[in-house]
Amino acid sequence: MRKKLLQAGCLLALLATSCSRERYAEVNTDPDLVQVGEMNPATFFPTAPIAIHANDFEAFYDIHRNLEYWIGAWVPIGGNGIIITRFKVPISASNYPYRYENLYTRESTGAGGAMRELRNIIDKMAPADAAKYQHMRAISYIPAALAAFNVTDIMGSIAFSDAFKARYTTPPVFKPVYDTQEALYDTLNNQLKASVAALKLPAHADEKFLGASDLWFRSANAAAEATNWIMAANSLRMRIAMRMLKRKPAAAKAIIDEVLADNVGPINSRAANWNFKGGPNVANGGNYNLAAGISGQKAAVDFMYKTTDPRMRMIYAKVALTKADFDTYKANGTIAPGEVYQEYRGRYTSPDAVLENDKKFYFNYIFGSTAYVSFINQGMFNNAVGGVGSFVNYPVITYADVCFMRAELAARGVTNEVAADWYYKGIDASAADYDEWGKDAKVPGYTAVTAGELTTYKTHPDIVYNPAKGIEQICIQQYFNFWRNPNEMWAVIKRTGFPSQTGVVFQAERIRSGGIEAVMPRRWSLFVPPVADLNYDNVKKAITDMQADPELGDLTDITGRVWWDKK
Repeated sequence: MRKKLLQAGCLLALLATSCSRERYAEVNTDPDLVQVGEMNPATFFPTAPIAIHANDFEAFYDIHRNLEYWIGAWVPIGGNGIIITRFKVPISASNYPYRYENLYTRESTGAGGAMRELRNIIDKMAPADAAKYQHMRAISYIPAALAAFNVTDIMGSIAFSDAFKARYTTPPVFKPVYDTQEALYDTLNNQLKASVAALKLPAHADEKFLGASDLWFRSANAAAEATNWIMAANSLRMRIAMRMLKRKPAAAKAIIDEVLADNVGPINSRAANWNFKGGPNVANGGNYNLAAGISGQKAAVDFMYKTTDPRMRMIYAKVALTKADFDTYKANGTIAPGEVYQEYRGRYTSPDAVLENDKKFYFNYIFGSTAYVSFINQGMFNNAVGGVGSFVNYPVITYADVCFMRAELAARGVTNEVAADWYYKGIDASAADYDEWGKDAKVPGYTAVTAGELTTYKTHPDIVYNPAKGIEQICIQQYFNFWRNPNEMWAVIKRTGFPSQTGVVFQAERIRSGGIEAVMPRRWSLFVPPVADLNYDNVKKAITDMQADPELGDLTDITGRVWWDKK
């Protein structure tokens, strides 16, 4: 492992600094022989965004073949079946979600290992040289925190505080102790807070900054880079606090109050969005393909259509069936008599719907490859669809996200801010984001969102903010806003209970399979490794401790709950 890590590091350095073959051999022989000028810390930074966003197996297995169906965002031709009702089996052959790799092993070291090595290089420099990299060192904690947050979100206890140490300890730490999710949230929050404090310190006269090596922000100078990452860290602290609200409301409020009182604060404009824009070498190929005939869920598409949501055309294509053909097939009984033609339409999510006479026509091609549903605009996920010059966006935390967090916190009385103000700011920012992302993806027939459309949308009776139903309105907006960030779309449902089957703003479909009420998965399958596993004792203890909470459920029952996801 020591050799592999160093090979990965020096290969990056060779690309950036042209270190000689002889020097590469010398450094690879002695992994502690690192000198400034021969290995640039910045060359390690791209590993983090690439590991987190460019994992095609995660896209294929975790998201496109599981998660999107669980949250009701996608419905396939032929309807939902085993995909949405598969609750008590391991998800992949390894039992780990592929996002696990993003933290630990993706791109050789994962985000965690790469950021640890970046700091190692700086820490081995002469003090005068290391002082030029202190902002970069502080930033390195933030991507690692993001990757850890993503893994613990659905797995609970993970190795983090004691992980990534083998190269740097004597004897090497090959058996890391696991952090509980509760303890990990404290660790991540403290690391992010410390990063913010370090980034606020005066920059060195010759401060080195990431620049083009930062594939998220690509800041123009060291000052702008520090500000962008302060806002990113503060925003991630807010997201962690939102997860903690049910379990530790006082601690969560303390974090939120501290972030909002910060003189820089969380992300404060769309220009500061924490977003990865994937070019032609990212999200391009078979593993990013969507299954054939994927549409949105009927309830969601109907709500967006009714309220004239301008984001709809970036997400979905218009139905291919013309009004004339619709009338013909309705007259001959193919389409149920009560149906009314819409330019945008989704399918029912419930597996049983495919067997019901008044619904089953949604799940078939009425003729050829033409169906009465709106298919997903696949270019939003796969660069190969948009072609040359297209981009796929991977939002981490956007200004819209922050606006909706602030709106929800105000509506719940956690803060004294005005919920309606942040609600409308969130809608404006979200619509502008999807407009940009649709344009980047070259969605068919792209038409820019106009100010007039947004005004019309925000004056629809279901959208006009009403404090009596304000929390639901805000949560529903978050649900639609997170369409391009499905893990957070999933989290909104788990965290807030919205969309709800009894909602007054937007009602979720009642999901039935074989007449039995289906329950949405809430976490990943867990398992105790074989006794021969090197870290068996620590993993076994972590699992045993998690099982003390009855809400976890059976290890392979993915409708169980990790610590933050309290009933």
